[in-house]
Amino acid sequence: MDSAVLAKAVDFLQEKKKDFNVHSILIIRNGYMVMDAYFYPFTQASLHDLASVTKSFTSTLIGIAINEGYIESVAEPVLEFFPERTIANVDANKEGMTLEDLLTMRSGFECINRPTEVTLFQMMGSPDWIQFTLDLPMVETPGRQWVYCSPNPHLLSGIIREVSGMSALEFAEEHLFSPLGISGVDWTYGPGGNNMGVGV
Repeated sequence: MDSAVLAKAVDFLQEKKKDFNVHSILIIRNGYMVMDAYFYPFTQASLHDLASVTKSFTSTLIGIAINEGYIESVAEPVLEFFPERTIANVDANKEGMTLEDLLTMRSGFECINRPTEVTLFQMMGSPDWIQFTLDLPMVETPGRQWVYCSPNPHLLSGIIREVSGMSALEFAEEHLFSPLGISGVDWTYGPGGNNMGVGV
């Protein structure tokens, strides 16, 4: 790998960083790091908002919870994780909704996501995000229709808390982040201490 070419690339990005919004570059070749460059004001220690990539972490935590015996399978009905709650709009569809339906964005919840994520912002304005999500009306049979619905992974975060007694962040630190050497994570909390299923 030609270091002069890499240096030119860094110079170019430094010049054009406003156009490209590049925070850093990391290049690994043949198992070796050959470049690790950061552009002001970002450093190696800078935290980044992962936004909806967080949904992948939340779903991974559900897989770990199954592997560790906290959850039996993705076929478990969602409402069974919240026996202490009084839930609105309960019907056969809501009773039949499973973890798999939440994981695959096929919950059947009435979830408005266009032109903006209206339902997500309504959830964030409510005093109890888990209750808000559980109370959403059903508009489809779970498993049938894919609809991007950010409250789904937030409900998964609440399920992690219900089965483990830990927040999603605490569970992730113990079972995912620490084993991978990830530290210094800042994960937004909602009311009640549940980590958002989105936006690490």
